[in-house]
Amino acid sequence: MKNLKSIFLAVLVMFSLESVAQNAVKIGYFDYSYVIGQLPEAKAAEADLKAYTEKLQKDLQVKESEIRAKYERYMKEGEKMAAPTREALEKEIQTGQQQLQEFQQKAEADVAKKQNTLLAPINDKLEKTLKEVAKENGFTYVLRKETLLYEPEDQTLDVSILVLKKLGITPAPVKTNTTGGTTTKPNTNTTGTKPR
Repeated sequence: MKNLKSIFLAVLVMFSLESVAQNAVKIGYFDYSYVIGQLPEAKAAEADLKAYTEKLQKDLQVKESEIRAKYERYMKEGEKMAAPTREALEKEIQTGQQQLQEFQQKAEADVAKKQNTLLAPINDKLEKTLKEVAKENGFTYVLRKETLLYEPEDQTLDVSILVLKKLGITPAPVKTNTTGGTTTKPNTNTTGTKPR
């Protein structure tokens, strides 16, 4: 009876170890900056955002020039002006500076909102593709590379190349040394099978 119990316990332990081995956690990482920089729609969004930002910057410069001109006039002619005219100009300058500050704050908020609007569909597409790649390649978790405290030597855990390929994009070389040389990202698993 003791032998039967020992055999049963050994079989139970063996099945438990096999179950643990089959359910091993596989953690990968994803280089968002590397991938987003290669997406055509991200480049288009960046160009759109740049044009929008430049327009706001020009509007800001026009407003600054108007206030600067009033201030320079005040500095040159202020002492010679009649009191009501000088006070009116002072008030215009103060109001203009306040409006300029409000415009600048609104512009910053508008740029952030525009950026979020432009990147939201791109990020959704990336997230969907990343989930598909993770599932197809047996990853339990995928972390952003930027959050890693230590980058493992096993580059097959970097799913960035797989995501780009799934999106139909040929991965661009990435700089990996300080001498200006380039190499491609090391994870070049093209078979769609699970990397080891």
